[in-house]
Amino acid sequence: LAPLPVAALRLDPATVDTLSRLGLKIIGDLYALPRAALAARFGAGLLHRLDQALGIRRAPISPRRPVPALRTRLAFVEPVTQEAALARALDALLADLCRQLERDHLGARRLELALHHFDGSVGRLAVGTGRANRDPAHLARLFAEPLSDHISNLNDHFKNNQDGIEVLILSAVTTSPFRATQGSFAGLGAAQDPPDVAALLDRLANRLGRDSVFRLAPVESHIPERATARRNPADTRARAPDGWRQDAARPLVLLARPEPVEAVAEAPDGPPARFRWRGQAFAVRHAAGPERIAPEWWREAAPTRDYYRVEDESGRRLWLYRAGLSRADGTPPRWHLHGLFA
Repeated sequence: LAPLPVAALRLDPATVDTLSRLGLKIIGDLYALPRAALAARFGAGLLHRLDQALGIRRAPISPRRPVPALRTRLAFVEPVTQEAALARALDALLADLCRQLERDHLGARRLELALHHFDGSVGRLAVGTGRANRDPAHLARLFAEPLSDHISNLNDHFKNNQDGIEVLILSAVTTSPFRATQGSFAGLGAAQDPPDVAALLDRLANRLGRDSVFRLAPVESHIPERATARRNPADTRARAPDGWRQDAARPLVLLARPEPVEAVAEAPDGPPARFRWRGQAFAVRHAAGPERIAPEWWREAAPTRDYYRVEDESGRRLWLYRAGLSRADGTPPRWHLHGLFA
């Protein structure tokens, strides 16, 4: 960037002209100057543009997104502010969009509702589903809460300006092939059908956030923090790989990263007798182990872990491991706490 003219920073013409008269014609001329002096003379805008160009500060990008192939639109004769009227309009849009999905043998995975206000602003509400879906009633339930919140946030604006929403556009942003499933015949055997929790998972994911609702799927790794991965909660096709340990005792709470502890063992390579974690001292009453887990040598050079299930004098059960064995020079091994049992 240094040899480029200062105009490449997208500065206003007056600032570019002043910089040129001072002999600062290329971006490289700005590097050695004190930032405080530049801010005092030209304002914070110059430093803001310079930091964006150098990657120190993020520059927001608003790309033009392609128009979804499946979308439906409804324009009102007059701006609408009533939540009930908007809900009925949304029901009509969902019914129309689901007919398009059925025609193309697709199901929606992510929908977006654009609410065009009378003042020119646009509000966008998005909902997602774990599986392909084209049930208007279910999709309407997913939109109910965000639509209500959106209208509540705009109530003061509507009262002051006597305007509202004049256009609704519903789009199927993400779709996938829709696979029908066989249910019971005329209600026979309905009691034996497993409950469908997909609708509940969709509502939880849209209320709590898509990253907050997930299921753990097994991964081919013996390292505890790598033995599982987050997956879509509605996807039940994941199976345990061959050799994946399902009988090993694992704690209910596994720390994201093992935390170092100060431990004292009865023998150099024996279980811990007492340890200190997060400033609190623990005296071990019972210990079981070790369970040895070798490192994945093809990924990183790491010591072997010897895991112990320990119980302290107050009945708390924890999962600790010793990283490696005692060294010949007498250096004690390092200990870490990795999880907590119920």
